[in-house]
Amino acid sequence: MATTKKAFPTIPTGTKVTWRYRSAIGHGTVTGVHRIGTTADNTMYSVRQHDHHPGEPAIVHHTGKALRV
Repeated sequence: MATTKKAFPTIPTGTKVTWRYRSAIGHGTVTGVHRIGTTADNTMYSVRQHDHHPGEPAIVHHTGKALRV
């Protein structure tokens, strides 16, 4: 018997999001899905940071559970 994965909604590309980072809050825009999970919460998203500092990557990866729309 073959199994099929159920589709689930992910955070759309272009959505502005925030996330907790140590004692600060990061801000960015979703650029796409980095790795698909089984739910929107455990899917990894690529996010372009709006306020990254020198030495930090411009694109970071976070789970949907860590992101706030």
